Amino acid sequence: MEANEENGCGWVIKGPFTTNSQCLKFVRSIDEMKDSMRILSEKYFGNLPYLMIQPCMYNRKECKVVVLNNTPVFRAAISTGSHNKSKYGVNRKFAEEIELLQFAQTALERFRAAAPFAITDGLFRVDIFQTITGKMVVNEFESLDAEYQSTTSGTNEATYSFLERFWFQKLKENICR
Repeated sequence: MEANEENGCGWVIKGPFTTNSQCLKFVRSIDEMKDSMRILSEKYFGNLPYLMIQPCMYNRKECKVVVLNNTPVFRAAISTGSHNKSKYGVNRKFAEEIELLQFAQTALERFRAAAPFAITDGLFRVDIFQTITGKMVVNEFESLDAEYQSTTSGTNEATYSFLERFWFQKLKENICR
C-alpha cells in the first residue's frame, strides 16, 4: 500500500467544509500521509471535526451534478481549480451531460438502496471522477441545503421555496406522527 495503485497519483488529505485549497495536502506515500495527518490535526485542532483521505485520480476533472427532489437536474460544474492540478495527472473532460445525469441517477438509486434512511430528496450534489481505466466513480454525495445561496447571484427563489416546503413537510411527517 505504498502507492495509490489505481492511479499512481497518491492521495489528498482535506478537511470538511474546505474549498479553495484550505486545509489541503497532497501526499505520495504512507509515511508522508502519517506526517501530514499529524501536522494538519495539530494545526486545525478545535476548528475542524475531522480530516479525510481520498485517492487522487489521474484525470483531475471532477464533475458535479446537482440533485433536487431525487432527480439529477444539471451538471453544476467541472472542477479545474488549482488544487486539482498536478504533475501526476491530466485535466480532461470525460462525459457529456446526459451521461453524467444518468450515472448520477444510478449512483443515487444504489445509495438509497444501501442507506434507506438517508435523506436524499432535498438538495445535494453528486461529485464524479473518472479512473485511469475510464470508469466513472462517485467521489462524494454532498448536501447543499446549507450552502445553496450563490455569492454572485443571490438566493434562487425557486430553490428557496422548494427547500422551505421540503423541510416543513419533512418535519411534519416525522414529528407529527
